[in-house]
Amino acid sequence: MRIVIFLLSFLLIQRPVNAQLPGYPVPEKVKLRDSIDCTNVKDQGLSPTCWVFGTNSVMESDLIRLTGTRLNISEMFVARYAYIDKAQQFLASGGTTYFEGGGQFHDVIRVIRQHGIVPEEVYSGRQGEKFTHDHRLLDTAMKKLVHGWWRSGKKSMTDRDKAEINDTLDKFLGKLPIQFNWRGKQYTPLSFAREQVNLGDDYAELVSFSDKPLYRQFVLADKYNWANDSFWNISLADMQEVVDTALAKGWSVGWEGDVTEPGFNYYGGYASIPDSAFQFDQQRLENYKTEVTERDHMLHLTAVGTDAGGKKWYYLKNSWGTWLSRYKGFLYMEENYFRMKTVILFVNKRALPASLRKKMKL
Repeated sequence: MRIVIFLLSFLLIQRPVNAQLPGYPVPEKVKLRDSIDCTNVKDQGLSPTCWVFGTNSVMESDLIRLTGTRLNISEMFVARYAYIDKAQQFLASGGTTYFEGGGQFHDVIRVIRQHGIVPEEVYSGRQGEKFTHDHRLLDTAMKKLVHGWWRSGKKSMTDRDKAEINDTLDKFLGKLPIQFNWRGKQYTPLSFAREQVNLGDDYAELVSFSDKPLYRQFVLADKYNWANDSFWNISLADMQEVVDTALAKGWSVGWEGDVTEPGFNYYGGYASIPDSAFQFDQQRLENYKTEVTERDHMLHLTAVGTDAGGKKWYYLKNSWGTWLSRYKGFLYMEENYFRMKTVILFVNKRALPASLRKKMKL
């Protein structure tokens, strides 16, 4: 959710490209299986919008599976509407909810349901000849505008305020399309979502916290969950089975977790932690509550495999472009890293194991 280029620059200073930390496993001769077809790696640039890129990528793979259509969905169409939603909630809450550029998987689903969606070629969110996304000035302008309303005591936006916030978004992202032509047919954003995407409420967001009742939904206390959406709580073993079962069935999975660990090596193309006798349930909960585990990035999980020594590795698509990346925007995540540092999974409900669906009463 943070400005990713800053993080990459920090990591580059701290660690040479492809350097290996002692005791941290690295992927060697990994044989992938159950690989899911996905669209090209994209670059969120200087924007805290990994949540849109990761979610869109999952849906794009699902569309390939379901319809054979390779569609590049606009990230900034979603990010724009979500910004307005966050502004409204920030004012209604008296300035107590999150108001920055980050978000969650469900924010994408809500925007598509309410406002539709468009292809990237119709709305890129990059004004003029910009090569990549840069939201530094946008984020500053939005914060100044909305915090000004809040300080003046406003609890909601007037029609004039709505026009002003849209003018600000127009300036940095471009005007929204009302109608557009795609492959010889006219669409509105809502008709395009209905006819070409149409995934609706097909998804579940899953977490695993040992202090919450299993196989029930609860509202996750997390600043990025500013909309107060509910998550399914399942066991850690079920979390891993969800991924393995989904991939085996031809479905991919959205992943959210911590990428600030020493063993997360973007340049080397892997994420791992030293082997140890972990008490996963206890340590995961403690790390989350103390923010040792941060919720700072979303990735798209597309395959699983094993290395020559039998160690399991997951294969994930990133949204930081392909530069200085050993696997051109993909990375390997070792099983223990997945078990310790995964916070949320996002997956099509049809991909869930039958036994888990029964426990969840789906």
